[in-house]
Amino acid sequence: MLTIGEFSKISHLTLKTLRYYDEIGLLKPAFIDAKNNYRYYNVSQLETALLIARLKSYLFSLEEIKVILANWENTELLNSKMKAKQENLTQQITFYSSLSKKLKHDIQLLEEEENIMGYLDQIEIKLVDHLTYHIVSQRKQINAADFLLHFNELFSKILFENLSPIAKPLAIFHSSEYEPENYDVEIAIPLAMATNKTKVFNPGLCAMATLIGSYNELPSIHTKLHVWIAENNYKLNGAPFEVYQTDPYSTAEEDHITEVYFPIKKNEGAS
Repeated sequence: MLTIGEFSKISHLTLKTLRYYDEIGLLKPAFIDAKNNYRYYNVSQLETALLIARLKSYLFSLEEIKVILANWENTELLNSKMKAKQENLTQQITFYSSLSKKLKHDIQLLEEEENIMGYLDQIEIKLVDHLTYHIVSQRKQINAADFLLHFNELFSKILFENLSPIAKPLAIFHSSEYEPENYDVEIAIPLAMATNKTKVFNPGLCAMATLIGSYNELPSIHTKLHVWIAENNYKLNGAPFEVYQTDPYSTAEEDHITEVYFPIKKNEGAS
């Protein structure tokens, strides 16, 4: 058997770490001397220590590793968890790669003495007053992280009832503030004809801008619209809404097309 010091030296795990692993039940000593509380490990436990280090390098939490070790014989469980972690890491790599490109671009602009917020000037605002749809909708208080699930739920109902969409789906945002854990959102799908389950959606005059790219850039569009509305003597006249021209499941993030609409009317009281 190996003393805790010997085990620490071979495994490259500190004494503090080994004691903590023992405390949380992740890697317990094979034997503890009742007289002096010295910890001893079997040589075979070195392989477990290597596995823990390997899983930690894949960014598994200690709780996740504990579950894996407890079900070590279940290769299907390990395989599924490894695949899920791989997918998560791939998403993070994509995110940080995109972030790095944006950072590089902003640095280049600064070195050229350009304004890194200049892209706002390139956002085109249009006036739209032609949208009239018969929509079937579903309004809920949701977590923004469940946004697509909310959409899928409504699409399932549409398919089940053999209804025919005539235009792209949209989301109407009724919340007075941004509260992602408790978002008041109405998901809607325009139908080819009115039914007893539809209502008329006619927002009237709208200021509209189109985003091509990640949904994370939506605040830029919202900012531009608000500035434009104030500068052109309008005010909001209803809940903002977004129309999703591309399928988020089959379209690359940088190719998402989202139309953002703010219902407006002339600000008669402004000087």
